[in-house]
Amino acid sequence: MAQEVTQSARISSPLPFALCLLPFAFLLLLSTGCKTNPEILKNQASVDRALVEYPPGFEFRPYIRGLTAPSAIAFDADGSLLIAESGIDGDDPKIYGFKKDGAYFDIYPRGKRLPFFSKGFKMDGPIGGIVATGGKIFATHRNADGRGRITAFSYDDKTPPKTIVADLPAQGDYGITDIAVHPNGRLYFGVGAATNSGVVGLDNLQSGWVKRHPDFSDVPYVELKLNGFRFDTKNPFASIFGGNDIAVTGPFQKFGSSDQSGIPRPNGKPTAAVYSCEQGGGDLKVEAHGIRNPAGLTFNEYGTLYITNQGMELRGTRPVKDDPDTFLKMVGGEAWYGWPDFSADLRPITEEQFQPPRDLAIRYGYPNVRFLIDHAASRLIPPSAGPLFFGSFRALAGASKFDFAPASPAFRKYRGDAIVALFGDRAPFATTGRPIIGPTGYKVARVNLDSRKVEDFIRNTKDLPASKLRNESGQAVVNALERPIDVKFGPDGAMYVLDFGQVVIKNGKAEVKDGTGKIFRLTGSEEPPATKP
Repeated sequence: MAQEVTQSARISSPLPFALCLLPFAFLLLLSTGCKTNPEILKNQASVDRALVEYPPGFEFRPYIRGLTAPSAIAFDADGSLLIAESGIDGDDPKIYGFKKDGAYFDIYPRGKRLPFFSKGFKMDGPIGGIVATGGKIFATHRNADGRGRITAFSYDDKTPPKTIVADLPAQGDYGITDIAVHPNGRLYFGVGAATNSGVVGLDNLQSGWVKRHPDFSDVPYVELKLNGFRFDTKNPFASIFGGNDIAVTGPFQKFGSSDQSGIPRPNGKPTAAVYSCEQGGGDLKVEAHGIRNPAGLTFNEYGTLYITNQGMELRGTRPVKDDPDTFLKMVGGEAWYGWPDFSADLRPITEEQFQPPRDLAIRYGYPNVRFLIDHAASRLIPPSAGPLFFGSFRALAGASKFDFAPASPAFRKYRGDAIVALFGDRAPFATTGRPIIGPTGYKVARVNLDSRKVEDFIRNTKDLPASKLRNESGQAVVNALERPIDVKFGPDGAMYVLDFGQVVIKNGKAEVKDGTGKIFRLTGSEEPPATKP
């Protein structure tokens, strides 16, 4: 009957053919959205130091604008700047670039496609990191079922994307993170934890993944002997038709399950770990485990891998207070970095500093935070800060991707120092609604590997993100840091800062303001500006 009505309306309608195309045009608009396009900026003045502080002898300019939730940048062998838009909050992930002459090109997807006409490979976000090597671009991301994957992309339309690694445990809070290339060509990448501190809780239900993947939890690398703790929460799945009002959940077990005193090693693919593999795929290895969220990975000039690790937050069934973000050195040998029983700066989580407010902890059955794992019975050697720990950032700072300062004339003074993007806090979700003392993050920091000292490198003068600033005339500030997420030094000797743009964290989910992402460029005062189209 519906088909007959439609046909009759089509025959009798006097509407012109152009109007008949309006539904199709509307679908096209929905598929592409009213998005701003990335744009290289010309003749930009250096940012006013009344708004942003940066080192003397440098100019700090906006370079590209119009990005939506960008998560990573990289440079290829030809000097092209590659950009990944993460693909969160309903957006599709994208990878594209600008050549040295300013020409734009697509990597994924190729051109404009409607979803229902797309064929072949489809990429699901978020993109955790990108790197260019051997004529390919490697990206970390999830598949449609939330499992982690690394895909290699070519620069031409004829070579299809190639899966390098698949079926990684990435269905929880944190997926696959950054990716880096060892001098020998091997790929290193991170996989974040499923939970805040080892126990699936209502915070994970809020962020959405427990309903989508009810059997998922953190996965250990070694067989674990547990200390027997079980945590109580309200059971959102209980109803008048049956089910307990209280859900009891044990560490490294799915929500509502607590019957295991030991956790077997399942398949050699843990969460909260750093892996490596060959560029062509195969020979997957776990290089380190017990690293809660290895957000950034980069090799220095001597071929040593360093990592930013984001500490536990004051949320969930096992809330932890004031666990800092840190800068760590990778030593390999399948070393355990202590999560979830040691802080990100490698101290026992039982110390007083990390204990949550008693009223927050006791509701889950225990008055304080204790060790979940019997370390001796599990053959786990507690981590030692001496060879592993190289710097600490404030708790909730959002330590993200980074790069090492080169020996170029402008940055010679900082050669070998790590320049780290600090994304900023995720309050109130990360603090269970508790206030924090001032904003944390929203800047770029410098880590001296010799002294292990951390200092501000680029920061807004009022320590607030740009969206919360006003100039002397009361107008909104545009050219200041919002949420830095990546730093890379280009072949031109300049430093590039990727800014994620405006985002609101609600119940663990990110609501992004389209087109607010940017790239800034830091150059020596005597250097010529970058080539513009």
